[in-house]
Amino acid sequence: MNSKILIVGAGAAGIAAATRLFRKGFRNLEILEATNRIGGRVHTVPFGANVVDLGGQWCHGEKNNAVFELAGPLGLLEPSVVAEGNVIIRSNGELVPQELTDRLMEVAFGIMELEEIKTYQGTLGKFVTDRFREAMAEANNQDIDEELIQQFLVFFHNYQRGYIAMDSWNELSAAGSAADEECEGDQTLSWKGKGYKSVLELLMNNHPVQTGEPIPIQDLIKFNKFVTNINWSNGPDGPPITVTCADQSQHEATHIIVTTSIGVLKENLDSMFSPPLPSSKQNAIKGIHFGTVNKIIMEFTTPFWDDIGNTFGLLWNAQELEQLRGSPLAWTEGVSVFFKVDHQPNLLVAWIIGPEGRQAELLSDDQVIDGMMFLLKKFFKNKTIERPINMIRSKWSSDKNFRGSYSSVSLATEALKTGHSEMAAPVLVESTGTPVLLFAGEATNREHFGTVHGAIESGWREADRIIKYYKDQGCCEAL
Repeated sequence: MNSKILIVGAGAAGIAAATRLFRKGFRNLEILEATNRIGGRVHTVPFGANVVDLGGQWCHGEKNNAVFELAGPLGLLEPSVVAEGNVIIRSNGELVPQELTDRLMEVAFGIMELEEIKTYQGTLGKFVTDRFREAMAEANNQDIDEELIQQFLVFFHNYQRGYIAMDSWNELSAAGSAADEECEGDQTLSWKGKGYKSVLELLMNNHPVQTGEPIPIQDLIKFNKFVTNINWSNGPDGPPITVTCADQSQHEATHIIVTTSIGVLKENLDSMFSPPLPSSKQNAIKGIHFGTVNKIIMEFTTPFWDDIGNTFGLLWNAQELEQLRGSPLAWTEGVSVFFKVDHQPNLLVAWIIGPEGRQAELLSDDQVIDGMMFLLKKFFKNKTIERPINMIRSKWSSDKNFRGSYSSVSLATEALKTGHSEMAAPVLVESTGTPVLLFAGEATNREHFGTVHGAIESGWREADRIIKYYKDQGCCEAL
């Protein structure tokens, strides 16, 4: 089979598609990667005494999870330190009593699991707020004062903004928030200090625990190739698809698997495809939300937080929050939690989200550290806080190669009557059914969008689509 298959993007989806095709005997493969590395939003880098993940960090679940199926049986995963030791701290430095913290979190997360959420006619914000207040009015919660209830709701909103990569929980419906399917099992499985890059090695059969010949995917990749146009106007007997890159190089192929982030597709939709994509595909690109979730990872000489907990939720006093919003440090409100890093006891991470996260991307490193010091000194009043000796952070939204962190379903998605299934649909040559344009990536996965395992599944899906096409054509019987 000599038809050329070109894959745009060497992230988890692109690597998954390429390795699946290679294993099935396809050799005429080429991968165009916009950056100088593989992985996409899987980005493990040296930092501190080991490595850290600027993108995907945990394996979320075990059952029907492609990442777990690759890594779990090989003993490469373990429970993360963040799975326990969750505390919430008020902006006056007081720890909320653990019994109260546990009760508040149990009620809030219980609401997110209610079956009613799937049919509720309204926003996630209204659903959670109303149900939470109903729960707090019950007799067994009468000991929780109104101030704490309000502070917790503000915190939980901030926390959920990060979980679903949304600027506000009033920008999506309650039903939309339940659109993805969580894999059963531990949601925060860690890589034993080796980083999420391990999954890329597993896909390429290049991990130290694997046997057999590695799949030479690196030989198929051309780096620093930002795709500016895909001319897919060929007919069944016409010229091949032509892909043009920013460096003016051109690449031809019979099939294209586009794994570009939906943020990049949104930004370049009008110029990237010739002719324009079908309206259903354009609606999907426009309608699927793509949010901002960033990490600020700090290294300290001494971990001042060790005797307190592992994950720290931030509860703002209402008056102090109003003062913050009117100050130059207003962007720090986007920090929902601080958390520890597995196998790196001197590291503390801030999770910063939404518009505040995008604003922080534009600040200098010193300004960001100043903001973190402000928060740490405010919330950890009883500790001596020294300035971190090192800091690294992600900037997913300002990076032209990503323009965001991960996808979700918003009110705009529902208004356009579109979603991740429409994003996954291939573009076919009408007369022959030949799949010329195929789409993979987490934003094309209806059940597992926003996850690395969702991205890998989508890459396999599109590789299998091409494999099936050639089997149905009666060629490549050996495949």
